[in-house]
Amino acid sequence: MLANHPPPPARPMLSRFALLAGAGLLSAGAALAAQALPPLQTVQVSALPAPDRLSIDGTVQAIREATLAAQVAGTVTDVEIQAGDTVRAGQVLLRLDSQEAGQAQQAAQALIREADAELALAQAELRRRETLYAQRYISQAAYQQARARAETARAQAAARHAQAAAAQAHRGHFTIRAPHDGLIGRLDAHPGDMVMPGQPLATLFDPGALRIQAAVPQRHIGQLAPRARIEWPPGFPDLPATLPVQILPARDAASLTGTIRLALPPGMRGPAPGTPIRIGIDLDGTTRTRLWVPAGAIVRRGDLCGVYVLDANGMPRLRQVRPGPRDGDRIEVLTGLAAGEAIVPEPGRMSLEGRKP
Repeated sequence: MLANHPPPPARPMLSRFALLAGAGLLSAGAALAAQALPPLQTVQVSALPAPDRLSIDGTVQAIREATLAAQVAGTVTDVEIQAGDTVRAGQVLLRLDSQEAGQAQQAAQALIREADAELALAQAELRRRETLYAQRYISQAAYQQARARAETARAQAAARHAQAAAAQAHRGHFTIRAPHDGLIGRLDAHPGDMVMPGQPLATLFDPGALRIQAAVPQRHIGQLAPRARIEWPPGFPDLPATLPVQILPARDAASLTGTIRLALPPGMRGPAPGTPIRIGIDLDGTTRTRLWVPAGAIVRRGDLCGVYVLDANGMPRLRQVRPGPRDGDRIEVLTGLAAGEAIVPEPGRMSLEGRKP
């Protein structure tokens, strides 16, 4: 007798159908998502000829700079300026105690008056003797004595005047004045300080007369381009990007370097003297084809550097490269890339567009 068995359940068939439908939906969603993504922005690795560039550090210097030092010993009584003040030529900056010098000048003036009186008396006596000698009332010896006394008095008067001028000049050393227009860069004197001759008190420089000085290896002196590219610190947007190069004839035998100077245009203010400046100078005769990429395309992971390169399927792949010197907003790649390859210029935007770098 045959037994009636129930039909097999249809759940497995429904499960397979659900799985197939889910997979289809997922694939369709992925396709829609891929279509929704904006096209990836890429640039090509450019191959352009460029010379080697020498990168060195220079220092800003003031063309007109003065170190104001004491010429006499004394105590600082007045300080009429502060560091950073703008001063004019001849302006009084500091004063030292000049009481003793003033007394010496007064004594010199008194000696001048005495010498002038003696000279006037000797000249009057000489005129009287001249009249008597002409009338044969005195001898020639008496006349010559009067003439000699007048000459002596004249010489003494001249000496007294010179001593008074020296005393006045000595008193002027107790007043420190600005030798030229400029800016007070440093002030090392305060009221009550005891200073000695030669002791620096302040520094003064002209902020409108600046230059950059740097040392260059002697092997590159003959290859320097006539202009250098300057990397100014922040805060000086109006300064020129390049400056003419002046090569000094002297050489340093100890360091095997030469000196170059780059003068700013007259009247243009720049960084303060002593500020380090990065300088780039092209070397003549070293032009070759180089590979360039945007500076923002370089991805740094510790000591390693890489660039996202599009593969055959159009997907960005990180590739290790060795970067070279930077030139503005681009950077040279020494190894790891070929000319014409498509790279991602801004890898950080791939995450914003849904692509994980």
